[in-house]
Amino acid sequence: MRRAHVIGLAALGAAALTLTGCEKPAPGITMFSGSSSIRSEALCWAFDSDQLDPGECADEILQGRATEGAQLLAAAPGNTVGISVDPVVAESGWNIVIGGQSLSETPLTTNYFRFTLPLQLGSQVLPVQIVSGQNSQIRGVWIVGLQPTQN
Repeated sequence: MRRAHVIGLAALGAAALTLTGCEKPAPGITMFSGSSSIRSEALCWAFDSDQLDPGECADEILQGRATEGAQLLAAAPGNTVGISVDPVVAESGWNIVIGGQSLSETPLTTNYFRFTLPLQLGSQVLPVQIVSGQNSQIRGVWIVGLQPTQN
């Protein structure tokens, strides 16, 4: 009986070590336009605080120096683009930044926002940043490229 107890404790300890090695997934967003949609996890997310530490990946993304992990969404000029965020993102507040310009004066606290793409979009991919946080405290960042298509 004692040997079975020791083996059980060893197995439980190994399982605990395995679980602590797992990373929890970062919150996500879903963007869609027409019949196209993408789901993306945050490229940077502060799991244990309300703000990313200085020097974390958000600075490079927000300044346009890093775009690894960005997904493309096909969207026609003049069409509506919708963005749905996970509840933790909405609770933290979030905003959409295109070309350095925020689409909202104050952080959004809803799970959904939509906007219309400009008609004169051109043919270049348009980078869209979704930034979670309030009062210059950034908690998370996503980047999606809008790929112009024809209707």
